[in-house]
Amino acid sequence: MNVSNSAHSGEVLCELNNQRERAELTDVVLEVGGRSFPCHRAVLASCSPYFRSMFTSGYAEAKQERISIQDVSQVAMATILDYAYTGRLQTEPDQVQVVMSAAKLLQVEFICHQAAEYMKENLDVCNCADVLMYADMLGDLALVECSGMYVASRFDQVALQPSFLQLPLALLQSLLTRDDLLTNSEDDVVQAAMRWVEFDEEERLRHLPTLCRSFRCSFLSSNQLVELEKKCPSTDIKLVYSDSTTRRLGQTRTEMQIFVRVSTDFRMSAPCYDPSTGELYTMTMPDDVVGYSMAVTSGDELYLAGGVADSPRKVSDDFKGCKKLKKFYQYNHLMDTWEQRCDMISPRVRCGLVYLKGYIYAIVGDDAKKTAEKYDPSRDEWTSIPPLPYCIFRDFCSVALGDSIYVITAIEGCFCFSTTDNTWSRIADMSEPMAHLQAVVHQGSIYCTGNLGRHSSVPVKMYNPTKDEWKQSGKSHFASDTTILTKYGETMYLLEVHKNKGEDQSIAAIDIHQYQPETDSWLFVHDKGRLVPPMVLWLCSLGFPDTLHLYCLAARMVPECLWEDHTGVFKDLPDHGEEGSGISGDSDGEDDLSDQEDDGSGSDNNNI
Repeated sequence: MNVSNSAHSGEVLCELNNQRERAELTDVVLEVGGRSFPCHRAVLASCSPYFRSMFTSGYAEAKQERISIQDVSQVAMATILDYAYTGRLQTEPDQVQVVMSAAKLLQVEFICHQAAEYMKENLDVCNCADVLMYADMLGDLALVECSGMYVASRFDQVALQPSFLQLPLALLQSLLTRDDLLTNSEDDVVQAAMRWVEFDEEERLRHLPTLCRSFRCSFLSSNQLVELEKKCPSTDIKLVYSDSTTRRLGQTRTEMQIFVRVSTDFRMSAPCYDPSTGELYTMTMPDDVVGYSMAVTSGDELYLAGGVADSPRKVSDDFKGCKKLKKFYQYNHLMDTWEQRCDMISPRVRCGLVYLKGYIYAIVGDDAKKTAEKYDPSRDEWTSIPPLPYCIFRDFCSVALGDSIYVITAIEGCFCFSTTDNTWSRIADMSEPMAHLQAVVHQGSIYCTGNLGRHSSVPVKMYNPTKDEWKQSGKSHFASDTTILTKYGETMYLLEVHKNKGEDQSIAAIDIHQYQPETDSWLFVHDKGRLVPPMVLWLCSLGFPDTLHLYCLAARMVPECLWEDHTGVFKDLPDHGEEGSGISGDSDGEDDLSDQEDDGSGSDNNNI
């Protein structure tokens, strides 16, 4: 007979743990901070090289019945012993570093590794500088690099934290020399370092010449250089700066269009398109969120809210297979990851997500179809705001203009929330039957369009908040399968997506119209195939009607941190010389845009 009992090892370990709890057959007692821990030498030695060496050497501890353990807390020892006897590691978040330090001393590698991984996965603006100092003290190079990268990814915010002011000089220098600091200017780097100096100026001012070697002179303003010279601790000292001509990543941001697809299945990435070059990148998306909404702040921070779906990896159009866990994320540009923030108060899917004056507003998308709340990034906290006066059951879009948030529907009416008065009011109805609404704020007005299905014809409607009235923008309707309103720089565009006729679901063409505010008209742009072919291929990868569920946001992104082909969707892109059309964002593009037509009204025939 040759059989094995798969439960045997677990049963033995479970019985040993029972014996430990009863202090039965134990042969050593660990004394930690006045608390006694009866144990079995064999169990300790089996999972800790520290104890194995102690018990098998000629040291006095090898024969002692009671052994005092220094530099380990009671909580940490209890946690490590529980792991040794059960194989389960469990501790409170505020005890992770204490447990890791003890595990490092006792050479329990599994706990060290898991604690480090936990800290990597839970880095935030408040704790990353502390983790960096802790990792440096332990000599954990992987954790040092990970926490250092996180500091770099949120540098401007981290520099305002009290823990940043506690950094030792060497660690501060290592941060200031990084190329991947996400900060808008070199002056911001200097000002962060000066806050560190001024925290203990009497002691730290002497380090200014050392810090200056990390400041990149080529990118410093003349005023900042003057201020540094004034701070110099002695007239006999000449400040020497870095001669690096490499821009930090935060200073290489470029405006891109993010095409957000509100879909019923999972998408691991979203396209980020640079119209000035025609390059198409992809941004990683959370792998469990569907029916999401995205907002961009004035500082180009991206936030995302949505529902978490059950498996299988697809849910129905009405999101019946979607768990509503209230998920809310902030994008990390450097790491191309989404970091979870405080859950929303109410579960929401396809909510209106709007940024206005330092707050993110989440509107409708809830079971009641009318509630709203706002998020304070500085406190990572949601608070409720008054609900809408009426329920919103159908397609809607929301935008911010002035001090107000506007919720627009084609059938159920339009509403305005005054952040000053904290009240909702009804505004003029749009009175145009459109679905999949999307809106853009441009020069003090709201422009809105939508879709009605294949080959539908829709207008662009413009809302004047001063007059509280809607009117049609331009004289034509746009007949296409999908219309997308978008901005690039100070210019607004409308993209028309045309599918092939018949059963073929591929994209036949993308037409682009540029808005002319002087004449309130839309000019057709001939691009001669410079830019759009990559977008055509991406749109071809979407099945109808998913192309209808598209809207576009503009944000300054970091190209070096994005993927040029993250999912394989963008492989084998056509050359830019192939037939198509696109948006020109550079000065040289004016020659390419000279061949244009008006929107059918005959009112405009000039060059852009």
